[in-house]
Amino acid sequence: MNATASIYHHPDAIERADTPLAGRRAAGQSFLQGYARHVQADRLHCVADTPKVIEDFRALMQSYDWSGPIDGALISRPRDLSVPGTIMLPGPGLEGPAWVRRRVGTAAYSLCGITHTVSTRRIMEGLFNMIAAPVEAWDAIICTSRAVHDVVDQQITETVRYMARRFGARRVPRPMLPIIPLGIDTARFAHNPAARQKLRHRFDVADSDIVLLSMGRLSVFEKMHPAPLFIAAQKAAKTSGKRIVLMMAGWFSDAGQEKLHDRAAKALAPDVTVIFPDGKDPELRTGLWSAADIFVFPVDNLQETFGLAPVEAMAAGLPVVCSDWNGFRDTIEHDVTGFLVRTVMSAPHSGAEIAERFEDQKDKYLQYLAFAHMRTSVDVAEMAGALSALAVSPERRAEMGAAGVARARRLYDWSAVIPQYQALWAEQSVRRQGGLQTSSREADEPPNPAAMDPFTLYRGYPSDRLTQEALVSADREMTQVEIEELLELTGAGFIRRYVTSAARLARVHAAICAAGPVRVRDLVDQEMPATLVSAAVLWLAKYDCVQIEH
Repeated sequence: MNATASIYHHPDAIERADTPLAGRRAAGQSFLQGYARHVQADRLHCVADTPKVIEDFRALMQSYDWSGPIDGALISRPRDLSVPGTIMLPGPGLEGPAWVRRRVGTAAYSLCGITHTVSTRRIMEGLFNMIAAPVEAWDAIICTSRAVHDVVDQQITETVRYMARRFGARRVPRPMLPIIPLGIDTARFAHNPAARQKLRHRFDVADSDIVLLSMGRLSVFEKMHPAPLFIAAQKAAKTSGKRIVLMMAGWFSDAGQEKLHDRAAKALAPDVTVIFPDGKDPELRTGLWSAADIFVFPVDNLQETFGLAPVEAMAAGLPVVCSDWNGFRDTIEHDVTGFLVRTVMSAPHSGAEIAERFEDQKDKYLQYLAFAHMRTSVDVAEMAGALSALAVSPERRAEMGAAGVARARRLYDWSAVIPQYQALWAEQSVRRQGGLQTSSREADEPPNPAAMDPFTLYRGYPSDRLTQEALVSADREMTQVEIEELLELTGAGFIRRYVTSAARLARVHAAICAAGPVRVRDLVDQEMPATLVSAAVLWLAKYDCVQIEH
């Protein structure tokens, strides 16, 4: 059973010319492309913050070869979101949308998020707050690997345990945590002999040279420290007798990072030619997959959760040498599509001080990553041995490369991944239709206790409150032009919000003048509901245009 979802679209969630390169944006853009081409549906659905963003989504999907209709709805209007039944969010944060949904009932539709980085303070606190939010058993957070599933499940489990001990809670609903990998368009990475020849010539690389390629942000603590890689490449060059060229394609976050990488390369890999191609150049980035012989990626940081680059490398027919780390442990088949290099990290329950300093904001995010990274080791000797073995054996490289292409196409092409999304959305719909709402509310209960109606929350402030039975009168007539001039004098233009239009204010004022003292409820009609009439009366009274009788 397949289903579709309303895709929550935000311009920051995809890679554009004016946005910094980031894995989550590349993944978001790739998802939309794959979704447009492989979804089993007659029409698409989009949810966004503004109509302009909905139009942006339509243009994007059309550029990705979608030719069918696209319906759009605003996230701020939950009554419009029940079709097709699930909202697909670009991150794991369910708590905000869950509170919005409670305005119309938690069984109105399902929510589906997805993990990217799970190590930031915002994400950690979001997972905690989600358990207090009206999230139901028919909601889901897609975990892209077993390792990240373990992270999310641990955080939710500890939060549930806290709620149970503190409040005696017997029932704490949890979202589904399915494991579905990220996908790619494997055809984009097919080997290109012409690109290989052109780029190897451009970088002065001979046919007999061995090109090691890494791809991603060049940041010591946000991606990987280059020192172990440089040491391993140097050892492989000595052992294999080959000229090793290491291409670290990516981008430096600042000049300090560039200087450190350059200095470390000269000191630790003197016999290796180390090059830093511009990873921001999409044409160069695509061509480098064909120019390389081996992909190497000894990531050792907490920010990584899945790792698209090794999957892209497999699709390009490259054997991969990666750290045995989080998502790589799912994507790479050891000794078949490449080698997973042993990693060692501090034992559980030995990093309380790191967590406390991060919580107290004594350490920022980069420092948090750095302290964990400095207590994580990638086996350099094992990495060097894998690189050397592949460097001297073109047959082994070809065998692993072919196995990688087959694995990437079978498991990680969007044609294989999108049906898993649709099956999940279908399961969410089934659960929602027969599930128990644990967050239903009474008619007079606010949808969100932290976002109450201000006129209810602050009802103890005024001496009186306007009711529908209040009598209102006016001692003089006013034209709409006079009211427009008064609107300009009130300063509301600074916040770009008016209580209502000058035409409506003039209409209410004229009705009061015509009827003499009139009750507020008698001013209500189809075009002017009670809340709008009350707002207009109070605004007019504020500037002495009408009088509210005691």
